[in-house]
Amino acid sequence: MEAMLAGLFALALSAAALLAVRLKLLKRSIRQASAELAEIAERIEGNRTARLPQPCAELEELLDAVNRVLEAEQERRAACARQEDRLKSQVESLSHDLRTPLTAMVGYLALMDGESLDDEARASLATVRRKTAALQRLVAQFYELSQARSADARLEIGEVDVCRAVREAISERHRLLSDRGLDVRVDLPAHPLFALADPSALERVLENLLGNAGAYAKGSFEASAFEREDGRVVVELANDADELSEGELERLFEPFFTADAARGNESSGLGLAIARSLSELMGASLDATAQNRGGAFWLRFELALEPARNRQG
Repeated sequence: MEAMLAGLFALALSAAALLAVRLKLLKRSIRQASAELAEIAERIEGNRTARLPQPCAELEELLDAVNRVLEAEQERRAACARQEDRLKSQVESLSHDLRTPLTAMVGYLALMDGESLDDEARASLATVRRKTAALQRLVAQFYELSQARSADARLEIGEVDVCRAVREAISERHRLLSDRGLDVRVDLPAHPLFALADPSALERVLENLLGNAGAYAKGSFEASAFEREDGRVVVELANDADELSEGELERLFEPFFTADAARGNESSGLGLAIARSLSELMGASLDATAQNRGGAFWLRFELALEPARNRQG
């Protein structure tokens, strides 16, 4: 009897040991599958699926269901990417087809003699010229945005003195800012701040941000540059403006979004979208935040660029 009990006890111990090993292996498999799923989620466009290292019918069934969801999401993203590529191609073609007749229209309008017209006709001609020029800018911005968001877009990234770029951008647009009667304050270090950027793209980003300030600033504009604790080189541009809601602030970089559309502003809403796309191509970030200064609403843009060999000149 004792021998039988001993045998049963030994058998129970063996079964418990096997179950413990099995449970340990299953836990390890679940951890590995979870880690693999997390990696796939970060790079879902890679068309990978997860596998269970240790066989388990129930868990494999669950993982198969997860993989089907992953495959559906991967296909959806691929379809969206194809659709976006087709749309970009169509926008480029449309922009190209419109530029030639628009250029001709602008040329013919420039040749028209406004002095021979009466006041009403002259005013109408001025309106047509302005609207045609705005349409020409819009077509150019369409093309520029499609290029900036293209997967084939390539920039020449190198070492750029950000302080010099900001000074030149403000100098070139001094008339835009002064015509608005803005109080312009520039706070830049005397030594260069070198960052990794494409000179032409950086110039375009600054131009669009300054254009936004010139259009919407109420009375003041500030520009500064400095090196952040994490080493990134930051350009800050800020201006007082009409207050934006939280929803409007979040949509500032969306194409065609204009917070003051009801006031008939001729802005296309593409300038900030182009600025952000070019920033991302350079490995930089461009964000907007709101500030309250003495009861006044201020809009602040932060362009953070990867550092180069920052050194004093």
